[in-house]
Amino acid sequence: MYTRRSTFPLKPNSSDRAVEIAQKYGTVLHDLPGHMSTVMFLDGDSLTSITTWDTEENAEAVKSTRDQAQNDLGDLLSGAPSTTIAATAVHDVG
Repeated sequence: MYTRRSTFPLKPNSSDRAVEIAQKYGTVLHDLPGHMSTVMFLDGDSLTSITTWDTEENAEAVKSTRDQAQNDLGDLLSGAPSTTIAATAVHDVG
């Protein structure tokens, strides 16, 4: 399994709209090949997405969806760079 964690720094007071956009992309991610799970959450003024994929190729293929989500977040972003970390999952509890 492979995981991706993307964090999008947000402007203050933009969390309600960010949640709407996150819910939209949660559905989009769910329909992509190899998708296993997604968790999205607000942490202060950041929106974070953690996704799990069956193969490294499917984990990397989601980059275009991440880029589109960043475009949709557009005016909600603080201007600080978003970050993504991709890693091999070594243990799945459950």
